[in-house]
Amino acid sequence: MLTLQIALQFALLPAAAPPQDVDFLRDVQPILTRCYECHGPEVQKGKMRLDVDRGIFEEDGVIVRGNPQDSLLFELISLPADDPEVMPNEGDLLTREQIETIRRWIEQGAPYVDTVVAEEVDPLALPPLSAEQAAARDAALVALAERGIHPLPVAQEHEALDLNASLLREKAGDAEAQLLSGLEPVLVWANFSGTVLTDAGLAALGHCGELRRLNVSRTKVTDAGLAELAGLTELTYLNLYGTAVTDAGLAQLHGLKGLEKLFLWDTPVTDEGVERLLAALPGLRVNRGAELVTIEPPPGPVNTKCAFTGKDANPEFTSEFEGLVVAFCCGDCKAKFDADPAAFADEIPELKAKLAAKPINDKCPISGKPIDPAHFSTFEGKTVAFCCPNCKPAFDADPEKFREKLGLGD
Repeated sequence: MLTLQIALQFALLPAAAPPQDVDFLRDVQPILTRCYECHGPEVQKGKMRLDVDRGIFEEDGVIVRGNPQDSLLFELISLPADDPEVMPNEGDLLTREQIETIRRWIEQGAPYVDTVVAEEVDPLALPPLSAEQAAARDAALVALAERGIHPLPVAQEHEALDLNASLLREKAGDAEAQLLSGLEPVLVWANFSGTVLTDAGLAALGHCGELRRLNVSRTKVTDAGLAELAGLTELTYLNLYGTAVTDAGLAQLHGLKGLEKLFLWDTPVTDEGVERLLAALPGLRVNRGAELVTIEPPPGPVNTKCAFTGKDANPEFTSEFEGLVVAFCCGDCKAKFDADPAAFADEIPELKAKLAAKPINDKCPISGKPIDPAHFSTFEGKTVAFCCPNCKPAFDADPEKFREKLGLGD
């Protein structure tokens, strides 16, 4: 009778809660990220790659779904610390809790979300130029240089070019825009802010089908000119601040499905016009300047002497680096700075202070490797660092897609 009473007591106890399902993004990927340096996109030791699903699951993969004991990955992370095959073989071994997380994940079928493949696509990669296109590009660069405009590569080892005509102010306009003929396959960023550009010049820019960013703020462009941008399918950023553009001009933008950011400060557009545009482009973020009390003029150079030669700086040769405008005595010094701004921090105190800002991340959002604070960008007032100078352009081209990885929320 006593035995029956005990059995009944246990039967009435609440059942133990089943173990929580392992979530790949929350629980597993942070563990696997440690492996990417040796088993990622650049290096695959032992012909093992763990940053994409084909390396994990396909033939000769390292995981057998539902069976931890037959999964090579689980076997290697479970080896004794003194075993030469144990993974990871550099740094601290995985904790018992981390190993158990991997075991349970495999046992539950190893559900997987492929988040790295998209990051491998270089947003600045362009089709190779033919010999004829390369000759036309070079001719255009010579013609622009004669006008004091020097397009520069957006990143090392890329054909993509950034053109800034805004430094010439009223000395630049439609004539300079016409000189872009030949740069159509490589021009990705263009800034004509504060120039005397009109709709005629905007028509020339409309032929540059690789444009991602276009700034024509405080120019003479009108609604009619915006019709010339219909073919810019790669355009993600457009600044129309201080122009005469109205709701009729916004209607010309409805077909730009890739457009992500639009600046309309100090324009005659109405709430209704913006609402119609947002209905056509639901993912678009429009800034009309309502949150701004004043509009500051563009910042001037932080230096009066060239950091390389000590000569007087020439305002026609400037570079912008994370909000700082730095001036040089000539184009050669500017090119040296653009190649490695951090190398000259000691000569520019404001730059040194920027570099000293503490990054919000300790792993590169592009590669997953440890960061080098000398290579960084600012995003929404926060410093984001990278492992090398090559990762920075990929982030700068589309920082929004790394928001969740950096823990910045919506």
